[in-house]
Amino acid sequence: MSPCMPRARLALFLGAFALVAGCGDMSQPAPEGAVGEAELDISGGYADDKDTAVVGIYATNLGGICTGSLLAPNMVLTARHCVSQINNNDGSVACGITKFSPPAAASSYLVTTGPELSQNPADYRVTKEVVLLPAGDDFCGQDQAILILAENIPEAEAKPLVPRIDDPLVAGEKYSAIGFGATDGAGNGAGARRRRDDLTITCVAEACQDGQTKVTEWMGNAGVCQGDSGGPAIDAKNRVIGVTSRGGFNCSTPIYGYLKGWDQWIKDTALKAAEMGGYTAPAWATGAPTNPDYTYTPGDACNEPADCASGRCVNDGSEQYCTRLCNEKAPCPDGWYCDSDSNGEGVCFKQEDGGWNEEDDGPELSNDSSCSVNADPTKPVPWRGGIFALALVALGLRRRTR
Repeated sequence: MSPCMPRARLALFLGAFALVAGCGDMSQPAPEGAVGEAELDISGGYADDKDTAVVGIYATNLGGICTGSLLAPNMVLTARHCVSQINNNDGSVACGITKFSPPAAASSYLVTTGPELSQNPADYRVTKEVVLLPAGDDFCGQDQAILILAENIPEAEAKPLVPRIDDPLVAGEKYSAIGFGATDGAGNGAGARRRRDDLTITCVAEACQDGQTKVTEWMGNAGVCQGDSGGPAIDAKNRVIGVTSRGGFNCSTPIYGYLKGWDQWIKDTALKAAEMGGYTAPAWATGAPTNPDYTYTPGDACNEPADCASGRCVNDGSEQYCTRLCNEKAPCPDGWYCDSDSNGEGVCFKQEDGGWNEEDDGPELSNDSSCSVNADPTKPVPWRGGIFALALVALGLRRRTR
């Protein structure tokens, strides 16, 4: 397949979804001069200079641009078709027929955290290794790849995103789409990061019955068109939930790679990337929850849940402070303990020297409802034993889905 395809030949209709592969000067080792147009844009989005962990990718072998998600200092999740050509010559995708070719040398893929793909080679990091899914070369359901960079990106430049590899997606959830694609069907505006919010998941995995979505994919309602391939869908807790793969007619029915469908591959690659980069692997790679409700730092004084980033304010009988959720995989910090229920889920309380501990009944939450865990009125009250349970029920606690 030729990597440069006339735009008019791109198939954009249900049953044969569009592929992303821009055209550019393939002779250039770095993005100097004209940057190739992308196919697949954030339709109806806005300029985004804040999400620096959503990176631009210049593929010198394909002569085009893509998008990726920085999940660790040297680890970028993107689409497989951003690193490989496919076997049909019109850019369309037919499930069961369309297949990937092997990727080019890892150094062919350059990554930038900037808000646009500049023409300055100093703005880019070189890829050291391309990691492919273990399942084969079929396009549908396997359109994900990971780039391991030759150097780590400092957190001050871009704080890595967290992949939602533990909690399943649900139809009707809201998400945002981010990418470096064009702003219209003519390819204008390609190469700058844009974002669109308030999109909706239409169906997930087996529930998508259109014949063009696999169990390791899900479908959204709109927003992705020409140029954002490999870019993330982001949930309400700022976790990556999908990798942009392909879309239907008029920027409709975008299909994303489902991260939870390849969770072990993502975790294994994160451990490998950490070893190569010489840093401690992210907690989610070893099984910690990806929900940020388990990652807040407890201890700040509070009067009500709104005073806490976690939305959780408790009174232990002697003082009142912000806290967070905890369980076996997300233990409390030193000097704190997890007051957990029968399912192993709880919140962190201070452990005083010489005081009570988790074997004791534990402190009651304040009778002031302003110090209860942030309520979600759509969830039932879980039963918990002991004084702690009665306090939670008295406060009308509604635990969030984890």
